[in-house]
Amino acid sequence: MAQDWTSFAIITGSAAGALTGLLFVAVSLSRERIAGHPALRSQAGQTLVLFMIPLLLSVLLVLPGSPPAAQGTGLIVLAVVAAAALLLIGRGKKPAGDGSEDRLARLIAKASPDLTVVALILVAGCVQLAGDDGLYWVAASSVLCLVGGVANAWLFLTRF
Repeated sequence: MAQDWTSFAIITGSAAGALTGLLFVAVSLSRERIAGHPALRSQAGQTLVLFMIPLLLSVLLVLPGSPPAAQGTGLIVLAVVAAAALLLIGRGKKPAGDGSEDRLARLIAKASPDLTVVALILVAGCVQLAGDDGLYWVAASSVLCLVGGVANAWLFLTRF
């Protein structure tokens, strides 16, 4: 069952790794500006977590000889750790102002992919533990993480 997911894991893991590297470059080029704003630091951290989730999901998918119950447990643990990280980091993410960028930031904050991503990974883990193929939920969460991370990166790099 997991063999069918190897190509998907390679593609999403590569994309997540590349985006994580680009995020580090972008943050290092704008470090003074980002360091001066708690909301930007928070959004950069949240973006990092969103890019790391598909990378770690890919690692779970390509582990050789991993039975569905072990994958399910790994998915649930990853969802709990990701939820805790996103909640802790997201505390300082409060857009301020009336500009169009701030309205867009507030809209994305309200429709944040964080809760949805964590829920999808939890569902995938529970379905895997139950013995069914829950990996389609992993695919949905990976795509949502990558798209949400790119949106977050765009916002925090173009604000202030």
